[in-house]
Amino acid sequence: MLIPPHRLRDLFHVTPQGVLHVGAHEAEEGPAYRELGWGHVVWVEMLPDKAAELRRRFAGDPGNTVIEAAAWGESGIERDVFRATNNQSSSLYRPETHLTAHPEIGFTQDRIVTRRLDEVLDPALSFDFLNLDCQGAEVEAMRGLGTRLLDVKWVYLEINVASLYAEIPLRAEVDAFMFSQGFTRVAEAIHRHLGWGDALYVNGRKLPPAQVFEMKHTGAGLSMNETGVLLLAGDNLVDHLRAMPPG
Repeated sequence: MLIPPHRLRDLFHVTPQGVLHVGAHEAEEGPAYRELGWGHVVWVEMLPDKAAELRRRFAGDPGNTVIEAAAWGESGIERDVFRATNNQSSSLYRPETHLTAHPEIGFTQDRIVTRRLDEVLDPALSFDFLNLDCQGAEVEAMRGLGTRLLDVKWVYLEINVASLYAEIPLRAEVDAFMFSQGFTRVAEAIHRHLGWGDALYVNGRKLPPAQVFEMKHTGAGLSMNETGVLLLAGDNLVDHLRAMPPG
C-alpha cells in the first residue's frame, strides 16, 4: 500500500470495524490491520498456492478468513490468468506496459474460473473497508460485490494512469464507476513514471459531507516524488516508500 494503513487512519480518519482485502498475496498488511484494531479481515486470493499458504498461516485464527477466488463481475467465466514471477503482479489481464515498466518481472499463462464476491462471502461477515489490489480487475471485483458495496465506507484500490495491462479501466473510468456507486476519490499517490498508484474513495452516503470535504482537502496536498517518497503539503515527510511493482 502506497498510503499505509496508519496514514489512512491519521490523515483520513479511516477506522473500520472489518476489512475485505481482495488480492491478498501474502497478507503483508495483516500486522497493521491487527495493530490498528480494524476488526475481522477477509482475505481473497486467486492463486491456489498462495491461498493455501494463507489458510495454513491463519489456521485457528478467528480474526482472519481466507477465500480462494478470482474475483470478477460474473461467476463461471473461464479467463486467462497471467502469473507474474513475483506473484504480486499476477493479473486477469494481459500485461502491456508492465513489460517495459518492470522488465525484471516475467509472466506465465494459465486458465482460471471467475467468481462473484457476493456468492463466496459469508453474509454474516461484515466489513466497511475494502482494499483491492487486483492488477486492473478492481472494478470487476466491485461489480461482483453487488449491493454489498453500498455498505462500505472506504475503498482503497490500485489505480492506473497507463495501461500496464491490456484493456484495464484507467483512472477516469474507475472514477466514473465509483461515482455511480456514491463514492468520491479523496486521495491518490501515483508513481507517474511507472503509470500506477493507489487511491482512496469514500462513500458519501455513509460519511458526513463535512468529513468528506476535509478528506478531499487533505488529499489535495498529497503527492509522491520521483524517488518514491510520499509527501503532504505542510509536512516535511510522511513516509519513505520503495518504487515497487504493482502489488
